[in-house]
Amino acid sequence: MAMRIVLIVAAILLVIAVTRLIARWQRPSHPPIDLGDFGPRPGVVVFTSTDCANCKEALAVVRSLDVPYREATWELEPAVLEAVGIEAVPLTVVVDETGDVQLLAASVPSRRSVRRAAMSAGLIES
Repeated sequence: MAMRIVLIVAAILLVIAVTRLIARWQRPSHPPIDLGDFGPRPGVVVFTSTDCANCKEALAVVRSLDVPYREATWELEPAVLEAVGIEAVPLTVVVDETGDVQLLAASVPSRRSVRRAAMSAGLIES
């Protein structure tokens, strides 16, 4: 009986590990961008659209960390998104004080990834 429980637990852990790997590979990516002087330094820039449900979720993640951020919305600032080279929204970018990108996350970023990047950028302490 104990052996069956061990095998079941091992199978469950294997399924969880494989699921996480697949999810990591399926995350959308975005080509590198250059923000130039756009946005706070250090800070977070979230590129959005008004009719994008995922954009609201991405903003909620950033707001939950209480870090300086700037939202740039396609309908209000199309020239900015075009100049920076934004291909899809939402796109969350965390930059340090020198403008180096610490995170470039397409779709809804995890709170953990934004928090790590914000720590690297000096926005929050560990």
